[in-house]
Parts: sequence; C-alpha cells; structure tokens
Amino acid sequence: MGGLGYKWWILAFLFVTYFLEQGARQIYNATLPQIKADFAVFGVTNTQLGVVGTVFGAVFGLSLVGSGLAADFIGRKRTLVVGTLLFSIGVLVSGFAHGLFVMVAFYGVVNAIGQCCIAPPSYSLISQYHDNTTRSTAMSIFQSAVYAGIIISSASAGKLASMGEGGWRHAFWMFGGIGIAWAVVMQLFMRDTPQVVVRKAGVEAEPSIKDGFLALLKKPTAILIAVAFGMFMYASFGCRNWMVLYMTEQFGAAKSAVSFHAVFWMCFGALLGCLLVARLIDRFGKGRHRIRLDVSVVGFLLMVAPMVWVGCARSFAECCVALFVLGLSQGVYEAAHYPAMFDCIAPRYRSVTTGLTGSMAFLIGSTAPVVIGWMSDHLSMRTGVMSIGVFYLLGALVLVPAQIWFFKKDWIGNEKD
Repeated sequence: MGGLGYKWWILAFLFVTYFLEQGARQIYNATLPQIKADFAVFGVTNTQLGVVGTVFGAVFGLSLVGSGLAADFIGRKRTLVVGTLLFSIGVLVSGFAHGLFVMVAFYGVVNAIGQCCIAPPSYSLISQYHDNTTRSTAMSIFQSAVYAGIIISSASAGKLASMGEGGWRHAFWMFGGIGIAWAVVMQLFMRDTPQVVVRKAGVEAEPSIKDGFLALLKKPTAILIAVAFGMFMYASFGCRNWMVLYMTEQFGAAKSAVSFHAVFWMCFGALLGCLLVARLIDRFGKGRHRIRLDVSVVGFLLMVAPMVWVGCARSFAECCVALFVLGLSQGVYEAAHYPAMFDCIAPRYRSVTTGLTGSMAFLIGSTAPVVIGWMSDHLSMRTGVMSIGVFYLLGALVLVPAQIWFFKKDWIGNEKD
C-alpha cells in the first residue's frame, strides 16, 4: 500500500467507514413503520417519532465542530476509529429499545456523537492525498458511499423488519456489530497520516484554533455555502426520515419493498449525477474558478420541481420516477458542494471548516423530522413532503450573493502568502 497507490487505498478505507456510518443512519428511517407499530402501545405520534431524528441532527451538529478540531489537533486516524466505535455501540444498543427514551439516548445521542467524527477527517485526508486533477473524482467516489450505505441498509433492514414482530431489532444489531469489527480493522491497518505543515515567516508552526475558525469566518463565500448546505440538509433529513413511512401509508405497498424503493431510486439517480458531473468538472473546469459554485446553484434549482412531484405523485411507480429525477438533481449539487467550499479554504484548515459548516447545516436540518412530523399530524404527509421544495429554492438564493460579489475575492488562488 505504498507510493502513489496509497491515495486510492486511503479512499477505500474511508469509503467503507462512510458506508457503515450512512447505513447506520438510515436504519431508523427504514424500519420506522415497524417501530411505530411496536411503540403504538405508548401512544406515540409522528411528531414524537420525529424527535429521534431531530435529536440526532442537533447533537450531530453541535458535536461536529469538536470532531473537526479533534481531527486537526489530535489525529485523524484516532478520530475515525473512536467515532466508528461510538456510533456502532449506539446503534447496537438501540436494538434493545422498548420505548423512545432509549432510542433517543443511544440512537439520537451516542450514535450522533460517533457519526460526527467521520466526515471531517475523511474529507481532510482526501483533499491532502488528491490534487485538483483527481479531487472531485475522489470526493464523488467517497460520496457514493452515502448512496450505497443507504440503499443496502434500507433494503436489508426492511427485509429483516418484515420477518415478524421485533424483526427490526436485528438490523440494529447487525450494523452495530459490523461497525465494531471495522473499527478494529482500521486501527490495525490504516496509516496515521500527519497533517500538512503550516509555515509562518518561513518557520514551521502549529496552527492555532483561532486560525482555523478565522479561515472560515473571514470568507463570506464559505459562510453562504454553509447556510445553503443547511437548506440541503433540511431537505435531506426530511426525505430520509419520512419517505418510507410516507410511501407505505400513501400507496399501501409492502413494507419490505418500500424500504428499498423509497431510497434506491433517489440514491441511484444521485450516484449517476454525482459521478458524471464531478468528472465533467474535473475535465472541463480548468481555468473556470467559479464553476463548482455555479454548479451548486444549478443543482439546487434542479431539485425544486421533482421534490414537489414526489409529494404530488398519485401512484407508487410515479413516485419512484420522481425520486429518481430528484436524485439526479441532488447528484449535481453534491458533486460540487465540498470542492466549492475548498476553493475558498486553505488545505490545513479544511477539517475545521468541514466541522463548522456541517455543524451549522445539521442544526438547521435537524428541525425537519419534527416539523414534517407535526405537519403530517395536523395537515397531511403530502403537504410536509412538498414543503421541502421551498428549502431547495432557498439554497439557490443564498448562493447568488456569493456568485455576484464574494467569490472572486475569496477564491484561494487570489490569496497572498
């Protein structure tokens, strides 16, 4: 695993880790109809079930800043291994829950603290090992772990949940156990790669935490990208949390089939869109410094109509087609989001930046499960689903000032040493 080839080996390690993290994140959503039935004795409402997702998102967001700092200042490998152990233990114990309290405590809190430790060090390692000729491609491959993890987790969890009373618990136990084993593999075989050295006045120096925060705060473009990402995460939380239950109740399909189709078509479309657009950006983006930001805006605008279509669909098949189109549009945005952010942030501070922007985004997005749950209890689930399209439109509007006024000054190529 030496030489130039290690940049692809490290990508493989990170891909599997992200796959497991995203799979663990989807289990609750995939088995929500069965969990709702099991917890019916407690009289739970959709709003209360949405609290689990909201607590997860809020804890994840609040913890993400710390995970980014940990990755920068105590080591990226250690952060990844500890994070994987934590989220796996949280998922495993959640399988024993017999009420919302345990589910909130372990799936919403412990699981979230562990999962927040994965993305910041991963993106930092990828940006360090991959230069502008392969970075967008490498990040899109890494991003594809999201789709693979969601699809496989949702399908397997749905299948296990359909096998009888309490079947949903086996999905939590299975993913938790696999995650613990993978943490051991990372500890044994993954390199502890040193950070990039910062030089001040020609002398090696350790960067301060203040330097890391200022790397983001002094860039209006990066801040606007973070706010727009919050709009995207609101939509993502809303779709992931409620889509299986929405399709089950609206179209009456078998729960095991819905667990697969509710995520497959959107994720498959997103994977295609992300890989294709990322490759096009790498190939034709040379000299077009703002191209990643422009593609992000286009992606947001493309997502509005298919999101409304999902909420208006009158058949199961029509809803699946709408989800596929929505996924293609999401892939356009996801291919450009982090590369656009890194166009404005120096390499040394990208873990901190990922943590800060992710924290802001998840705090915004964490409100979606409860808000849409409340809308389903008091208006209708269709209304809640269609309302997500508003946030895609807001995401595009937030980025317009960055395009017009800030990017040229914030672009990292214009920085003076």
